[in-house]
Amino acid sequence: MKRWFALLAILGMALFAMTGMAQKYPTRPITLVVPWSAGGSTDLTARALAPVLEKALGVPIQVVNRTGGGGAVGHGAIAQGRPDGYTIGIITLEVVLPPWVAQTKIDASSFAPISLLVLNPVAIVVRKDAPWKTAQELIADLKQNPGKYKASGTAKWGSYDFARLGFLKSIGLKDAALPWVPTQGAAAALQELISGGINVAFVSIGEASALVKAGEARYLAFMTDNRFPAFPDIPTLKELGIDWTFASFLMAAAPKFALPSVVDQLDKAFAKAVQDPEFVRFMNNANLVINHLDRKASLAFLEERTKAMNQIVQELGLKF
Repeated sequence: MKRWFALLAILGMALFAMTGMAQKYPTRPITLVVPWSAGGSTDLTARALAPVLEKALGVPIQVVNRTGGGGAVGHGAIAQGRPDGYTIGIITLEVVLPPWVAQTKIDASSFAPISLLVLNPVAIVVRKDAPWKTAQELIADLKQNPGKYKASGTAKWGSYDFARLGFLKSIGLKDAALPWVPTQGAAAALQELISGGINVAFVSIGEASALVKAGEARYLAFMTDNRFPAFPDIPTLKELGIDWTFASFLMAAAPKFALPSVVDQLDKAFAKAVQDPEFVRFMNNANLVINHLDRKASLAFLEERTKAMNQIVQELGLKF
């Protein structure tokens, strides 16, 4: 009996401490984990958010890149962090992709969603000296020379790999027609593109925009319903008769068992941050599309995306 009383006392003190911690939160620096390499949309968004989040929360925000395992290392660091609100991160579409989930054992249920931040429509990007001036020319070449060229954008079974697979299926080609070279994110894939390691990149419009503006690369088409306002001359695949659209997402999240009161505070802080003129200006200049949802709407978004990606897996007939 004494042991039970002792245990109850310990649990009571722990609960009291956690309640007090939630009331005072935050009192020290917060780590914001980025599962992808520096220079990609996740990293750029996190680093643009950090200073405005600091204003909203009143404590330093430390952005940490935890790369490796096709995003598994960083996503795992977020999911396995202490649920005290001092380790949070940005999760991406990978957490609702069945092949990625099957390999990593990390899925949307591993997290407490805080705020949807960004939707990233995908672009087909090639070097400035590529032989294709249009998406139609690329498609014709792929059909005539299947397997000759290589593509990348992220890890195998990652979000941009899905974009490639759907594109190939929509034009009547199989996976092997444009082999995938795994990388640790869009920034690494674009480096491979410019250096000649790959021929085609599937990345977000924003991630490639600096290279395109510098004349080092060019867009062939966007996987969007409508033309992108910043690049009105670039056609959508739908305009070319190809029924395929695709976008990844960036969502702030905490470990699954984070205190609801702490997640609420973070939700409010992110809502302020995404409206900050400094952040909005940066994102517009980077051609990254802000699409904010609060924590409840973000949870519903994850559930809808999970169903949608499972449907796409069935339609593509993927085996993994």
